[in-house]
Amino acid sequence: MAVTRARIQVPCPWHQDAMVQLVEQHAQGRLPHALLFSGPRGVGKLRMAESLAQTLLCEKPAGGLPCGQCQGCQLSTAGTHPDLHRLSPEAGSRAIKIDQVRQLVSFATRTAQYGGYRVAIIQPAEALNRNAQNALLKTLEEPGGQTLLILVSDQPTLLLPTIRSRCQQRLLPVPERQQALEWLQGQVGDSAASLLDAAQGAPLHALALEQADWFADREKLLEALVSVAEGRQSVAQASPLLAKHDPTEMAGVIYGWLSRSLHQSISGEASADSRLAPLLERLGRAVPPARLLRAGQRVLEGRRALLSGANPNKELLYEQWLLVLVGVDAAAAAH
Repeated sequence: MAVTRARIQVPCPWHQDAMVQLVEQHAQGRLPHALLFSGPRGVGKLRMAESLAQTLLCEKPAGGLPCGQCQGCQLSTAGTHPDLHRLSPEAGSRAIKIDQVRQLVSFATRTAQYGGYRVAIIQPAEALNRNAQNALLKTLEEPGGQTLLILVSDQPTLLLPTIRSRCQQRLLPVPERQQALEWLQGQVGDSAASLLDAAQGAPLHALALEQADWFADREKLLEALVSVAEGRQSVAQASPLLAKHDPTEMAGVIYGWLSRSLHQSISGEASADSRLAPLLERLGRAVPPARLLRAGQRVLEGRRALLSGANPNKELLYEQWLLVLVGVDAAAAAH
């Protein structure tokens, strides 16, 4: 009876070289006991971690990838491999708690049931609360033989220095734009450029954004920014349209538009999204480059505050961002 091939995870094309290096380290017996994959959201860090875990648990890996046919591959892809432990926040929680880490510590001290590696993936690692991080330290120092802990983090600075220092760190940045664009066009077609701009170059984040409510309304939303910049609409008139959407997500979108408009006005290179290119050109004509930069900075500051747990009035937040486009910088005035 034929064995159904498991749906193995492969790294994104822009991470293949990094994967080759890790596989070579493993072959030479130099794979560390703890890795920290860091980089922006949506570049493929978790895919890389899953692929490495499956390769280590595969009975017959080939070409640096799992075979997809052995029992190890069947179990790891199904999420039932006894030597693979995944650690993430429980449902309804944003934190990884100390009791979860204690379960991981217990896992790391057991003998591997399949006689090979034990692998744990912690994602997102910055979700570990302080007590949980402290509880993890001893396991990071003395994990036992053939044990690999893979921490995946968008914001590694939120981890204790003692955690970071015990891991071999691998920065996985956004890929070159052309490579990301070609990959994304194969997934979503002509809307790839607009999605990639909104995701600040992170292809997997861009792919997820295609399903977002704002994407269908992107021309109307960008038109609102342009109309304020051109003085055809007041900030108070434009902000309610933007406030229909989550500001944490829209911050990245708006920053992408501001950056693309600045690039377009300086280089003369139009956006590949033909529906947005004329609007981005108008925005660049209406707003001086220095003000576009300042507006982008304020949007990123707002996004960081939102990610840290701030809960501002949405319309007021959008109004603050729009005011910078017309030369009123509330944040600068506050200093």
